[in-house]
Amino acid sequence: MTRPSLPSTLDPRGTGPLGSRLRVGFITHLDQHDDLSRIYRDNIRLIQGIEELGYDSAWIATRHFFSGWAALPSPYAFLGAAAVSTSRIALGTAVLPVVLDDAVRVAEDLAVIDHLSGQRLLAGLGKGVPSDSFHVFEAYHPDRDGTFEAKLDTLDWALRGNTVEGGSASIWPPAPALEGRQFAGSSNIESIRAAARRGIGLILERFGNGPERTPEARRAFQQRQADSVVEYRRVFAETWGDARTPYVITSRSAFPGTTTDAALAEASETASRWNSFAAQLGRLDPSLSVPEQFLSDNFAWGDPRALADDLLADPTVALTDELVLGIHPVTHSIDQTLEKARVLIEQVVPLVEEGWRAARAEAGTAEAVTVS
Repeated sequence: MTRPSLPSTLDPRGTGPLGSRLRVGFITHLDQHDDLSRIYRDNIRLIQGIEELGYDSAWIATRHFFSGWAALPSPYAFLGAAAVSTSRIALGTAVLPVVLDDAVRVAEDLAVIDHLSGQRLLAGLGKGVPSDSFHVFEAYHPDRDGTFEAKLDTLDWALRGNTVEGGSASIWPPAPALEGRQFAGSSNIESIRAAARRGIGLILERFGNGPERTPEARRAFQQRQADSVVEYRRVFAETWGDARTPYVITSRSAFPGTTTDAALAEASETASRWNSFAAQLGRLDPSLSVPEQFLSDNFAWGDPRALADDLLADPTVALTDELVLGIHPVTHSIDQTLEKARVLIEQVVPLVEEGWRAARAEAGTAEAVTVS
């Protein structure tokens, strides 16, 4: 199935026909194997493959210290390679921990990639997965929230190509259009409100934190995210009116199989490494059954219909402009991952989009969607 192409620029600031269809992305954590001599090249091939399948966007997890086996601490070189290896698909960071970097240098790197890709970059920006080792970075400051807002201010200033105060040089190359393709990644409601006031997009993580990581808390976590989207849209509309358009991206794990039992059996085997690792960190209860562990991780599985129903039962999905799917935390080869991505885009996504359209039509408009 071939899906409609993205325009060259996704611009949440415009008043275009956002919400006319559900945009769909795919995310990789670059965790398919441990051979660093080829993991990056393999994932370039993965992105080329999902572009051919018709996905709107490709997202890469960016994490320091090999956290969760995510093998990409810095996205810039990889995104440059992806930009010249593809022609249509949008390229996103999920998310770039700007609190640890020099914001002017970030602006320079992002601007180069955006021009190189033909304005296909989607800049997901965040604070990074918490670590007790972040103090090794010279730019680190323990006030993560305050630092994040300050970095975004500097980033915006630099992307406009402004002249340096007290100097004669200007930041180059400018990429002011990238302001419309920035997305704040945060679970903190104040940071979400700040993103709305700033007029940028919002990107939501796939799983909860702490006490939310239990089977019983899964639906409550999803409801909390849905409530945060409603609040984001409220503050956005209050601040900007019709001058800018809010844009919400939601990430979810979705593992398809020929039957729901087959999907569970396969996922149980291929996620065993991750579940053992998460249990050691106290993120999963090893006494739970494998299905319960998956639910704790907000991991959905099933045949296409069951998987679509599970995704549509999540109230956040109806509020989302772009749904980013992935099969993490399972360990599959690139070819196996591409096959799962094919099943998702060809068999699961049409069912999800049908329900997504119905939910938004019932609500009247994308911005008017509410949750019970």
